[in-house]
Amino acid sequence: MLKLKDVINKCQISRSTIYDKLDQKSKRYDPDFPKPRKLGMNSVAWVENEVEQWLKNLPYH
Repeated sequence: MLKLKDVINKCQISRSTIYDKLDQKSKRYDPDFPKPRKLGMNSVAWVENEVEQWLKNLPYH
């Protein structure tokens, strides 16, 4: 599981871009971007394999 800072480093995108990719109302929304999983009341994380798969499927990779 990856915390937000790990996703930022792995994907080389900003925190706001990550949340834009998750927001259906954003111009930068990406339905293929992995959804975070709730770990507790105030904590989320991303499944590492899902993030890696998303990166592999990017057009420039």
